[in-house]
Amino acid sequence: MTSSPQRLARLTAATIAAVTGAALWPMVSGASPSKNVTVVGYSVVGPAFRSLETAFAATPAGAGVTFTNSFGASDTQTQNVAHGQPADLVNLSYEPNLSSLVTAGKVPSNWSAQELSIAHVNPSISGKKAQTTFSTPGILTDSVVVFVVRKGNPLKIATWSDLVAKGVQLVTPNPLTSGSARWNLVAAYSSQRQQGASATQARAYLKEFISHTVAQPTSGSAAMATFLGGTGNVLIDYEDDAKAAVAAGDAVQIVTPPQSFLIENPVALTNTGLANPAAVAFYRYLYSAAGQGIFASLGYRSVLTSIWSATKASFHRFSAHNSLWSVASINPTGWKFVNPFFFWPTVVFAKGSTTFPVRGLATYDEQFAGSAS
Repeated sequence: MTSSPQRLARLTAATIAAVTGAALWPMVSGASPSKNVTVVGYSVVGPAFRSLETAFAATPAGAGVTFTNSFGASDTQTQNVAHGQPADLVNLSYEPNLSSLVTAGKVPSNWSAQELSIAHVNPSISGKKAQTTFSTPGILTDSVVVFVVRKGNPLKIATWSDLVAKGVQLVTPNPLTSGSARWNLVAAYSSQRQQGASATQARAYLKEFISHTVAQPTSGSAAMATFLGGTGNVLIDYEDDAKAAVAAGDAVQIVTPPQSFLIENPVALTNTGLANPAAVAFYRYLYSAAGQGIFASLGYRSVLTSIWSATKASFHRFSAHNSLWSVASINPTGWKFVNPFFFWPTVVFAKGSTTFPVRGLATYDEQFAGSAS
């Protein structure tokens, strides 16, 4: 999958300049151009970082800075860093990945506050002066869950109900290794709640959804490659990854379902990164209008209201009631509830029940993967 240089050039030269003028990034005092920045991220974001690193290297703050990159399945990457893989900056799929790195002593517990203290972007400001599109701190990019189908949409896939029709074969990553997989499964469950279904009905739908899954590659990127290779007839995917495939000329098209789910991808400087001026400068660049403009040109929903306002016309708009949920829509505590409810490794049932677990719902349902194919 490749990005579109033309789209990037147009956005950088026109839209971003119009929003911010000439001062697109701040210098970091004492940044050392000889420093190397080690970036570890989830699989899909790799191409975006290569574009960002190239652009950053062309700025005074980035002159002479080199990068060492590692991109792969988000949970696997998290475990690798926890067990010693070097990382100055981590951009992972979902918030529990960062929580794991806090527990491992690799990332400071106040990592989400770096958005304000280092990048000087305040997610708590609301109203007309809001600086970010959503109030969740520490989030670098937003996206939504979409369906990717073969060119022409031969099965006429349009809704979540269509995904569990006879003969539909789904590709979605493995939730044991991939953050993308977790977003997809939570979105499937939530789609039913958004339409007024009971919790029991939503749990039943998730089980059926998983039963139609014919491949579960290790990561979002691997899932796209598997789908492009001919497996399945619907891929559940990040919107940005799907847009990249279309821009690359792959024979696919995007179906945005009536109900979708907000994906929020966190970023943090590790303890070693905080001591690396080049890494701090790059982190700040990622939140600048220039950095966020590059993300937007590559199919990500910018977290900056200024860039989002300038680019939102190229994204599907969710305006109907209950059309876009977040983890907080499922439970106010967000991932603290959502992660164990769906993905607890040990399945736990309520006393006297063996139908739907109260912990590890998706973990339990995974045993039925492919049973409807």
